[in-house]
Amino acid sequence: MKKGLVVSVVLLITTLFIFPSSTAISAAVRSVCIDPGHGGADIGTSNGGITEKDLNLNVANKLASILIANGYTVYQTRTTDVTLSNRDRYTFCNGAWADILVSIHHNGSTNPDIDYSTALYMKKSDVDLARSLVNTLSGKLGTTNNGINRFASGVLIKAKMPAAISEGFFLTSSYEYSLLTDGTDKRAQDEAQALYEGIVSYFATH
Repeated sequence: MKKGLVVSVVLLITTLFIFPSSTAISAAVRSVCIDPGHGGADIGTSNGGITEKDLNLNVANKLASILIANGYTVYQTRTTDVTLSNRDRYTFCNGAWADILVSIHHNGSTNPDIDYSTALYMKKSDVDLARSLVNTLSGKLGTTNNGINRFASGVLIKAKMPAAISEGFFLTSSYEYSLLTDGTDKRAQDEAQALYEGIVSYFATH
């Protein structure tokens, strides 16, 4: 993952959007702040014509749709290809008072045979969310479960709610690339569904 570039306050205001829930907001409604990693000048990792920033956004948009359809309130740090700093991201999610923050990323390696799912956490309150996400991702995507790892990301450190970074799979994997370029977009949809199920599982006990 690469550190995002700092943007102005004006740009932040004009590029961050809130997705309203499809149901009336009440105390019983859960809220999720989705953060598609990278964006704009920061492409993340890549493979062929696929950049991580675009894949992250694609999965995030699909996850947002699933959550909204199931009555969740959704906030999203970016819905277009813009550059955001870590501060932009956690400030937005904290300001929305979301129940949890899920940051969507994909791993990279120089070895095209490496592929597994993992999730990153920082605070003690992040652990259960990270574990729930990686378990559902691994189970639904058929990837090796590499568990959770502590990672000192500004997004995780400064988030006022439980937060986790999902590294769904390795974009640089030859296997994943073949699935992502099969013309169906199924791999991204399956990942979004897995993240949704991980969120539901987390909220079932929190």
